[in-house]
Amino acid sequence: MPIDETTRLKRASHLLESDVHGEVVALDVDKGQCYGLNSVGTEIWRLLEQPTSVGEICADLTSRYEVDPETCRAEVLKLVGELHDEGLVSIEA
Repeated sequence: MPIDETTRLKRASHLLESDVHGEVVALDVDKGQCYGLNSVGTEIWRLLEQPTSVGEICADLTSRYEVDPETCRAEVLKLVGELHDEGLVSIEA
């Protein structure tokens, strides 16, 4: 299922996570994989605590950062696509 601006996502609940100097490090114990997110990735991760659409994420980020909407959309879609592929977020109905 392709992810677009209307797709609602939520982070997986099975991960262990920690804040390390303002950035999230998440551990998938089942896979034995550790994931690190930069500061903007961490902001997106925090927004995904509750089901949130890609459009809502982009609206939040463009209101707080100097980024044009097209660049923001492309970067958010890339990151959430990678998170989804790794099983770190799921699509909410």
